[in-house]
Amino acid sequence: VLIACSKAAETSAAVKIFKRMVEQGQKPTILSYGALLSALEKGKRYDEARQVWEHMLKVGLKPNLYAYTTMASIFSGHGKPNMVETIIDDMVSAGIEPTVVTYNAIISGFARNGFSSAAYDWFDRMKAQNIPPNHVTYEMMIEALANEGKPRLAYELYLRARTQRLALSSKAYDTVVQSSLESGANIEVRLLGERPPERKGNAQGRNTSSQVS
Repeated sequence: VLIACSKAAETSAAVKIFKRMVEQGQKPTILSYGALLSALEKGKRYDEARQVWEHMLKVGLKPNLYAYTTMASIFSGHGKPNMVETIIDDMVSAGIEPTVVTYNAIISGFARNGFSSAAYDWFDRMKAQNIPPNHVTYEMMIEALANEGKPRLAYELYLRARTQRLALSSKAYDTVVQSSLESGANIEVRLLGERPPERKGNAQGRNTSSQVS
C-alpha cells in the first residue's frame, strides 16, 4: 500500500500508512523508507524527507541505490548543490555507483526549479564519468535551457542527441523551434530533421520511480 501511494503521488496517504506501520509494531525496511522518501519528494515536502532520511540512518538501515537517488533528487529540487555532492560522495563510499537514472534525477531536480547552470554542470559530470546521457537527459536539459533563455544551447544539444541516434520527443523538437523563434536565434531548422511523432502516454520517465536507463 505504501508503494502504491508513492507511485500515485499520494504523499499524505503515504505518511499515514508509514506511521500506522510503526504504531502497529511493524519494522519499516529500506523498501518502506524508499517509498516514503519518494512520496515526500513528489509532494515537495523536502524538510520532512530529510528528517526521514536522517532517522533511517539513525536506526541503522543502509540506503540502497533507489534511496540515494531519491535523496539526490530531493536535494537538487530544493536547490542544495552541496547536499547533492554529499549524497553522491556517501553513495560512492558505500560502494554504490551512480547510474544514468541517478544523474537524470539530479539534473531533473535542478532543471525543474530553475537551476539550469547546476543541471548543466551535472550533465557534463555525467559524461566525464563515462555514463552516456539518454533521451531523458537530453530532453530535460533542452527544456531547462529553453526556459532560461538559452535557445542556442538547447538547439546544439538537440543536434548532439541526433548524432548519437537518440530518439527525442516531439516536445523537445517543438521546444527548440519555438524558443529559437521567440528569441530570434539564428538556427537551421532543417538540421533538426523531421519532427518526431507524438509519443503515447508518459514516456519521459522523469521521476526517480519511473526512469529507465
